[in-house]
Amino acid sequence: MGGRMMSRITKLAAVTLAAATLVASASLAQAQTRVLRYADFGPDRGSRAEVIKWMDSEMRARSDGALGLDITWGGTLLGAKNAIDGVGNGVADLASVVPVYEPGKLTAWRVSDVRQIADEYVGMMATYELMTQNEAAIKNFADQGVRYVSNFTTGPTQLLSREQITNLDELKGKKVRATGSFGKAFEANGAAAVSMSQPDVYQALSTGTIDGTASYAYVINSYKQYEVATHLTTIDMGQNLGWGIVMNGRVWDSFSPEQQTMMTELGHDATLYMAQKMYEDRTQIMDTLRAGVDGITIVEHDGDPAMKSALIEAAESAGMEWMGGARDQGLPADDLLAAFDAAVAKYHKEMEVQGYPWAKK
Repeated sequence: MGGRMMSRITKLAAVTLAAATLVASASLAQAQTRVLRYADFGPDRGSRAEVIKWMDSEMRARSDGALGLDITWGGTLLGAKNAIDGVGNGVADLASVVPVYEPGKLTAWRVSDVRQIADEYVGMMATYELMTQNEAAIKNFADQGVRYVSNFTTGPTQLLSREQITNLDELKGKKVRATGSFGKAFEANGAAAVSMSQPDVYQALSTGTIDGTASYAYVINSYKQYEVATHLTTIDMGQNLGWGIVMNGRVWDSFSPEQQTMMTELGHDATLYMAQKMYEDRTQIMDTLRAGVDGITIVEHDGDPAMKSALIEAAESAGMEWMGGARDQGLPADDLLAAFDAAVAKYHKEMEVQGYPWAKK
């Protein structure tokens, strides 16, 4: 009996030791994971947030647990107006940044907002290629102490309005919420551009303070703007492409060559994944709005070709103001724009011939 008791004790000890070893191994693996601080100014929802969390999961998997993200949402670590400086100074290791909110910073990136490109895949991949392969663009990031990682987008811009607006005559005199190049384009074509934040648009449409808004599918849906403006006119103006993810330059330099290769591939794949998500989400949202939400159905209109052309031409003309600011900073503005146009043409042709990459899977 004593022998059996000792055998049981020995087995129990072995099991306990094995369990302790597993716990210790897991703890060691966790301790060996280098967790990078990621700052995002927005909430933990939507396509952008999903892509960031996907990056964290993929980073851990592709690095065999050596790298991961600690994501801070809602601007509690860095806001939209100080994210570039914050990453450059090491407050965060990576962050979502919008150069237009920090004038004079990462000006090369904003070349992607000069043209009016409605297709998410074409615009995002052309921007990614330019920011990762053009020497002037790479240096522009390095001068701020950061490195470009990946790209975001808003998706194409359409016109949501209280009443039908399908041509220049109907647009004339209307008050339209629009900012930047979009606002200047509407003003150049007889409308009054009104600047306001998205949370204020619903009330402004409801009360008639504005007649319409230059908006995106995900904004129309998430802010329920379809409840107070039921006419949606396709004008296919461009996206906001000059924003995305940057990394602290010293953090990048501290990576092994293998980790740098992994991060480069991950940045490319995250950009492609974002393009896919935005395209699919936009398609799904539009199908939902057509079917009706809470008894409300969107009335769709195709904008008159003359109005579309006039708005796009005016927006691109306003966007060209970027050239002067870029030259003032010593950037080769003409070369950057030519390289971006070439990349857009390349991906547009690729998309027309081969279709979207995710559709092949």
